[in-house]
Amino acid sequence: MSLKHFLDYIKAFNARDYKLQHSFYHKDVTLTIPDPEIGTLIGSDGIMNHYAKVHANAKETVVPMFVMMDEKRIFFSMEAYFYYTKAIDNAVHSHKVNPGDVIRVKVWAVYEMRGGKMAQITCSALSDELLGQVNVDDLIKESWDRADDNVKAYWKPTSSL
Repeated sequence: MSLKHFLDYIKAFNARDYKLQHSFYHKDVTLTIPDPEIGTLIGSDGIMNHYAKVHANAKETVVPMFVMMDEKRIFFSMEAYFYYTKAIDNAVHSHKVNPGDVIRVKVWAVYEMRGGKMAQITCSALSDELLGQVNVDDLIKESWDRADDNVKAYWKPTSSL
């Protein structure tokens, strides 16, 4: 998989184009999120069901910060922004949010490849911050300004909303 191809996957995630996003997955894909409330998601349906619940309350935008890859694996660091459209008592990382609140989560992920497809994905949050009522597009731009030049060469940021 090339860097451009991987960034096409992230673009599909941000666009909520589940059909395209899930075309990058191996038929036996798993996603492990070390959170006792989430755990390991099995298969494309398990991943889709999890994110459908998250995205029912928040608009999520992933900013790829750094990507390293070889033929067997991809290491990826990102900053994910969650813009909440509803009040939630248990948002990502157990934050209580109001409509218009933004949470930023800094995450790394490792993608194990099989047959050119993502077979095993492991994510781990480095930090999470409830930022409150802020302009999420300004934050996304600020993250992009810090992103690795190799990532910037293939993709320009767009509005999150």
